[in-house]
Amino acid sequence: MSRPPTSSRGPRRTAGSNTGLIGVFVRHATAPNLLMAMMLLVGVFSVLKLNRQFFPNLDIPTITVAVPWPGASAEDVETNILDVLEPELRFLDDVDEVVSIASEGSGNISISFNTGADLQKAQSDIEQAISQVTTLPEDSERPIVSRRAIFDTVGKIAIHGPFSEQVLKRYAKEIRDGLLNAGIDRVDLTGARDEEIWVRVREDELRRIGLSLDVIAQSIRNNTQDLPAGRLEGGVDVQLRSRSERKTPEELANIEVRSTSSGQKIFLKDIARIDTEFDRDGQIGLIANKRAIELSVRRSLSADTILTMSRMQQYLDELRPTLPPTLNVETYDVRGKFVAQRLGILVENGLQGLVLVLAMLFIFLNARVAFWVAVGIPVALLAALGVMYVTGQSINMISMFALIMMLGIIVDDAIVVGEQTATLEEQGVSGIEAAERGAMTMLPPVTAASITTMAAFMPIFFIGGRIGDIMIAIPLVVMA
Repeated sequence: MSRPPTSSRGPRRTAGSNTGLIGVFVRHATAPNLLMAMMLLVGVFSVLKLNRQFFPNLDIPTITVAVPWPGASAEDVETNILDVLEPELRFLDDVDEVVSIASEGSGNISISFNTGADLQKAQSDIEQAISQVTTLPEDSERPIVSRRAIFDTVGKIAIHGPFSEQVLKRYAKEIRDGLLNAGIDRVDLTGARDEEIWVRVREDELRRIGLSLDVIAQSIRNNTQDLPAGRLEGGVDVQLRSRSERKTPEELANIEVRSTSSGQKIFLKDIARIDTEFDRDGQIGLIANKRAIELSVRRSLSADTILTMSRMQQYLDELRPTLPPTLNVETYDVRGKFVAQRLGILVENGLQGLVLVLAMLFIFLNARVAFWVAVGIPVALLAALGVMYVTGQSINMISMFALIMMLGIIVDDAIVVGEQTATLEEQGVSGIEAAERGAMTMLPPVTAASITTMAAFMPIFFIGGRIGDIMIAIPLVVMA
């Protein structure tokens, strides 16, 4: 019997074959399937947890100083308060910009700091600098130092109709309170002027009783303040306060301004006309030449834009049937719609990419390779969302733009590896060895392509200022 010819060479092997992670994942089917399942689960969990918003969170390093000075003109505020405080604050550490605004009755200074500044130390420095100023007006109130709280606008609501300003303001306050109770973080009113109590004293009455306006103003001031009055010590210390708050025209009318020697008491209502009016310098809202009030619905940095928008819409849908038919409640500039629209584009582009990739690969490759290449799109996207969640990022207009831009790039690597594997298999190489050799062959170019893509976006990290804080989401998403 003749024996079949044999070759002295052993089975064909490639450098690095059956070694390293590639060999493990190729020859043990459970490992890649388990890893893919973990990536998908982490991605789904991250989608549910990631914050959805219009722009990335911006921590604006700004501290404000407000100095109320009742009755002072804007010129006096600028000369006696702003010109005194601003030189003390302008040259503190890490100060980028100082903006001062003088208005009637108050002065405000906004101090912006460089990115990365320690705002806790900055606030302490500001308070210490202000405490060293001893030339502020005696009748001005104590300066108020505070950090600016960041709230992002979700949408705006306009309220208008054939109603008086007072009635519109009452409806606006009711809607604001309802939105806050529905879980909205903050609602600001614009066009709702503050109410003021005006006391008009007749000149002939002043001459008759022999008083001046300053004396009457001091009497009103003394009866409209809530001041500390010391502490009562004993078994339990008790804080004492002098409560003389009178907030309505009726209460002000009963203020005693003078008592005659005969015992006759003269009250404010005897010499003055007391009315409630709106602040003449306040902002007025108009729609079609009719009174209107705007409610700006805002969210905190930790709140979700789309969830906040849904709460706003749900509350308004439940509220409208209870309002008068002539009261118009309209929403506009709803940013949550833009976020939802961009998310829809992302999903739509992902599905279109899957269909196109499957179609092209079915034409040029076999069905099995085409399927697994297409699976790479949702796996890569969900895994990237997992990395974004772990690193504290959010789903916003900038990050979604980066995700849409990366859809085409993430498919390329899977195509070249799958095509190389399919080519080797057509040449007679076994499936396992073809997969391993294809991955090993494409490892250097795929790694180089990934690194060069990340390197191309790295310079965005070095963009400073507010623009840099916004654009940094792009390289972070690319690397994820």
